[in-house]
Amino acid sequence: MRHTTILATAALAIVSLAPPAVAAPLAASALYREKARDCRTLDLKTWSHPTRTVMEKNRVQIAKVELCNGGVYPVFTVALPGEPMVGINDAFFNRLYDRMIVANGYHSLAFVDAGRGVIVTIDMTGRKTADIDYEEFDPAK
Repeated sequence: MRHTTILATAALAIVSLAPPAVAAPLAASALYREKARDCRTLDLKTWSHPTRTVMEKNRVQIAKVELCNGGVYPVFTVALPGEPMVGINDAFFNRLYDRMIVANGYHSLAFVDAGRGVIVTIDMTGRKTADIDYEEFDPAK
């Protein structure tokens, strides 16, 4: 069964693009203040999960994987293959998000692109709906 509703929802998702005047460090981001708690880092050498396959097939370089909130909320520290906040890349990123949602069993997740200073949170609001949110942070801090 194809889950096209997710793609349409992701394209219309609520997006916060207005960066703060001065970006906060990653540890002070909304991701780590409000969503991700009690995170543990996984060993990439032994970590195997369908989300890894999706990221590798889409040229997403994985630097670190954390499981938070009792092991149900993954935070992927990555190098994305493009700028997720630029509209011309929407088609690529909407497909990536759709595939990641399916591979993660329709659970929420987050990407942290440390090089770009961007956090992408994908919050599942229903079986086939997701809110995509972007937050900038200061990668130097």
